[in-house]
Amino acid sequence: MIDFSYNNVAGVMKGSERTVLSGDVNVSYRKKSFLFRNILSVSNTRSDNSPWGDFGDYARMNPYWSAVDPQTGQIARWAYDEVANPMYDATLGTLDRETYTSVTNNFYAEWQATEALKLTARLGIAVKRSDADEFYPAKHSKFATSAYESTSMQLRKGSYQLDNGKSSDISGEIYANYAKNWGRHYLYVNAGSRIAENTYSAYQHYAEGFPNSQTADITFARQYAQDKKPVGISSITREISFLGTASYSYDDRYNVDLTFRESASSLYGADNRWSSAWSAGVAWNLHNEPFLRDQDVLKQFKIRASAGLTGNQNYDTNEVLATYLYYTGATYHGQTGAYLSKMTNPALKWEQRMDYNVGADITVHRATIAFDYYNSVTENMLTDVAIPTSTGFDTVKDNLGKVRNRGIEAKLSYTLWQGKQGFFNLFGSIAYNKNIIINLSESLKAYNEKMMAQAQDKSNSTPVLIYQDGMPMNAIWAVPSLGIDPTTGQEIYVRKDGTLTYEYDAQDQVVAGISDPKYRGNFGFAAEYKGFGLSATCTFLGGGQRYNTTLVNKVENVDIHYNVDRRVLYGRWQTPGQNAMFKKLGSYTDENGKQHDEKTRATTRFVQDNNELTFSSLSLYYEFNPRLISKIRLKRLKLAFYMNNIATLSSIRIERGTTYPFARSMSFQLTGTF
Repeated sequence: MIDFSYNNVAGVMKGSERTVLSGDVNVSYRKKSFLFRNILSVSNTRSDNSPWGDFGDYARMNPYWSAVDPQTGQIARWAYDEVANPMYDATLGTLDRETYTSVTNNFYAEWQATEALKLTARLGIAVKRSDADEFYPAKHSKFATSAYESTSMQLRKGSYQLDNGKSSDISGEIYANYAKNWGRHYLYVNAGSRIAENTYSAYQHYAEGFPNSQTADITFARQYAQDKKPVGISSITREISFLGTASYSYDDRYNVDLTFRESASSLYGADNRWSSAWSAGVAWNLHNEPFLRDQDVLKQFKIRASAGLTGNQNYDTNEVLATYLYYTGATYHGQTGAYLSKMTNPALKWEQRMDYNVGADITVHRATIAFDYYNSVTENMLTDVAIPTSTGFDTVKDNLGKVRNRGIEAKLSYTLWQGKQGFFNLFGSIAYNKNIIINLSESLKAYNEKMMAQAQDKSNSTPVLIYQDGMPMNAIWAVPSLGIDPTTGQEIYVRKDGTLTYEYDAQDQVVAGISDPKYRGNFGFAAEYKGFGLSATCTFLGGGQRYNTTLVNKVENVDIHYNVDRRVLYGRWQTPGQNAMFKKLGSYTDENGKQHDEKTRATTRFVQDNNELTFSSLSLYYEFNPRLISKIRLKRLKLAFYMNNIATLSSIRIERGTTYPFARSMSFQLTGTF
């Protein structure tokens, strides 16, 4: 069997697109009790970013500036004075492209030794290659500053960044499973092992000095970029695991499932290579009990419970190994020295999560209900933590502590109508989750101090992540605010002792909100009648908070030389006695005597309740009558229309789609089967 697909998606920004070519070849051969199968998959993706740059660059332009020279009618070099015109840069031959090619081959062999026993083996190989090119010609606005006025700097105009990456995976598995039915009993046992190796490398090259805009090739560069050199990363990881599972069912009423896995990975410290994972679950099908079996209303009533311990891998191998780099800029008696660039951490443990779950699945008449309650404790969560600089390092990967998640999930679907010519179904779901840190490691105390210093920095404008026992992982930390003083136009802060001040102090920060919603879910319908189908889905969330960066960055931390929000003029404090939401314009002088616009640091004034309702998707289709299309030798013909991100209602007004325009995608699909 051979499959081939071609997909071209044009971006909203002019000149941006993604093209994907993919194909699969599936070959199988059966000889008595043996089955051999090979699946080869090849995919190539090419992405071109728009030469017209970020949409935000155009949004910053003042409306009274001109993009076109009024005398020549050509695109102007400057929008105003020495403000670069982003449209001009698009005409110069810039290049921003990424390509990605992957080849994956999996060979399977199965032997049905007996009616109950089957052996399966798999050998897989995957190779991936990626390239990225980013070229800015000499006439680009990046080089139209005073820094490039000298003769030597003129020769450095134009830049090229070339990225190359490659990875390979080889893995093998062998499993044996046994399935047996006798009387009211059913037993399934599976055991096996997996071994894998992954290698990865990526390199970057920087060059500069291009004579014209038509030479989008790094070989035409004058030199390597000043103070730059080729850089790269590489890693190799290996893992092995042993798995055993067992399931038992009696009379399709009582079910027991057991799983155990023992795994080792080179990602972790030498003292903690191995980790165990297990799970156990039980279920009771009450609807198959004699006292509920002979009735038509209750079609399913299943009660279940489970517990399990799982592990997680989420970083590269260099985090736990002592890694050395060479001093490439100096020698000693003709010898090149080396230095320790990453600190070893042999005690680093697997991140593990203990899950407990109880739930029920119920089908009553036309309604299907699923309910779950879970309690999850994640131990040894991995994060970067600050360490004393006397060690020679700023951070090291370490285990954070314990974090608990508790919540409920519920799903409901109901068939309002079903007949020979169609159906009408309603569905909905809701999930509630509470997250809390229950045990913080000592190493994170230094990290919190570092975050406090960052929050105090006058150039910082966003909340920082701080971890404390008893607090959520994604708490929003900010200094309490009473708003803007009508007399002075300064913000009034509340200290921890309750006194008021104009001075910002990061030590006064409190948990002002939680960025994770307390609940989220969806609802919608699906219907069909005489070949016509219509479905719609809405999603919702609420109970959480959000730091409104739109107000911070577009009103208070704004560069008034560019196009700004009207609230900069009408909403900011200007005269004594004025009640305003936004403070007066201000500036500060750094330690080098340079003046900067003052940034608004994290304050409760911009923490807002976040509730959203989104009309997320709409689908409409028509399936032609088989009797009509059989005349043109078609078995099936379907015409469909899809649309997503249709509308959003939110309690917070935020800006979106400035870096790249926000898009509502629509697609038409015609499917035919001969």
